[in-house]
Amino acid sequence: MRRLPVYFLVECSGSFTGDPIVSIERGFKLLLDSLRQDPQTCELVWLSVITYSSCAQQVVPLSDVFSFQEPTLVAGGGSALGGALEELDRVLAR
Repeated sequence: MRRLPVYFLVECSGSFTGDPIVSIERGFKLLLDSLRQDPQTCELVWLSVITYSSCAQQVVPLSDVFSFQEPTLVAGGGSALGGALEELDRVLAR
């Protein structure tokens, strides 16, 4: 089976408190609505989410479009982009 893995690195630092984090959550909903309307996309695209603030973690494992569950995002802490990139590297190495 062909797969197009898409990994989202989502910053959830303290500067994203309030409207910014809500906008990201809305963006996930819009993206999923759009992807789920295209049968080819549903078969091909797989999604994952890695969040980062003071630390990074994969909060949604690689999932097909219909199984994908939008994460609950909580803003706080610093911004460890390097940690997010290391987490992505670890996930891709599996």
